[in-house]
Amino acid sequence: MAAATVPVFPLALALLSGGLPPSLATAATVGNVFVSYAADGMPRYASQRLDGSYRLFIRGESVPAARRSLSRHHASESQQQGKRELTPLIEHYARIHQVTPELVTAVVGVESGFNASAVSAKGATGAMQLMPATAARYGVTQPDDPAQNIDAGVRHLKDLLTRHHGNVALALAAYNAGQGAVARNGGRIPPYRETMLYVPAVLAAAARGNRP
Repeated sequence: MAAATVPVFPLALALLSGGLPPSLATAATVGNVFVSYAADGMPRYASQRLDGSYRLFIRGESVPAARRSLSRHHASESQQQGKRELTPLIEHYARIHQVTPELVTAVVGVESGFNASAVSAKGATGAMQLMPATAARYGVTQPDDPAQNIDAGVRHLKDLLTRHHGNVALALAAYNAGQGAVARNGGRIPPYRETMLYVPAVLAAAARGNRP
């Protein structure tokens, strides 16, 4: 299986974590992705042109700083409350299924913002945003029940880690985009904007121990 290239998004990660420089106080472009191809055809992604070989791959969106700051304030309060409530379950099932709790916490934070009642437009449900087929595969009868949801989500994540021989980036890409998407892209992270932002966001949250 081909090795994965983990995307690098220094600006995107700063925006996702709320770290915005004062010089960008009025507006910011969120989600610009540039790509450069190595001699062997392996894509390398970045949130800015690192050298002349990088070209714009996905154009981001301009978001007013005032709206972004206000939404972060309200989100932070509810997320901290949700995190306190879900942490015992996260640690319990991470220990049982032998997945690092920092990684599980990062997935829950990015997937649902620690909202056990979250439902996405695509029908993903709960803290770990399980799609109906995934929930059924792991025997979930109440997808919005935090214990069932996190148990199944951690088992799913563990299965993906095993499938990808411990490659966390690929396992996260498969969690977000589906195993089929990873396979269709030659065992590499699929070049979808959501997935290319999702993988480094989760890795960054896990690496900092999920601190703000």
